[in-house]
Amino acid sequence: MKKILGIIVLGLLINVYATTAKSFSSYGKNTGQGELKLTKDAFDLIEFYLSGGQYGNIKNNPTKDWQKDLIKKKSWKGMFLILSRNGKGSWWYWNNYGDNADMTPNYLGRARQKCEKQGHGECFVFAKGNKIVWQNGINSKKGTKIKKKEARNGMVSIKLKELGFYSDTMLKTTTPKITKKKEEPKKIKKSAETDKDNIVSQIKDLKELLDDGVITQDEFDKAKKKILN
Repeated sequence: MKKILGIIVLGLLINVYATTAKSFSSYGKNTGQGELKLTKDAFDLIEFYLSGGQYGNIKNNPTKDWQKDLIKKKSWKGMFLILSRNGKGSWWYWNNYGDNADMTPNYLGRARQKCEKQGHGECFVFAKGNKIVWQNGINSKKGTKIKKKEARNGMVSIKLKELGFYSDTMLKTTTPKITKKKEEPKKIKKSAETDKDNIVSQIKDLKELLDDGVITQDEFDKAKKKILN
């Protein structure tokens, strides 16, 4: 019985620290590079994301259950938003003070995979917290912050046009496939050294979220403890 329990525990540990070939160790390596022209639907999502669900087309005309549920919430923060290079694929996480904050190892790599499964090619980080970080030659290397107050006053379209991501002539496309995340972990064996590197990378990512104000100190401490244990 002890041997069986030991095998089960080992399998769970391998599962917790599993990564994939397409995952990376930090937001910097996941950040989008090069030209990106947003579709109208991608713009609507970004405006919804940056305004905390309180402004834009999705706010005024919600068509999905998840949209209606998020609009009802009084306060939530976007953690990060991922897009494909053609602007048609997307995936994102938000933080409702811990309710929907995925702090498990390799959450960023898995989010990229979710986006890529939509069939629009590789996906990369477009925004981290309230900061546009995609590097297209116009956006600052430090990124461009857009506060919720600005987003709720219709400033997102102006900012994105200034950064060269969006224009009024963009053609409308079908709404990107965005669903509430439900993940099925895969077992992948990793060496002890790789596991250690992965733990360090996850804590580093959490620290970036803490510094950007996306998560609280308490959430950081709990997530860090979860990773270390």
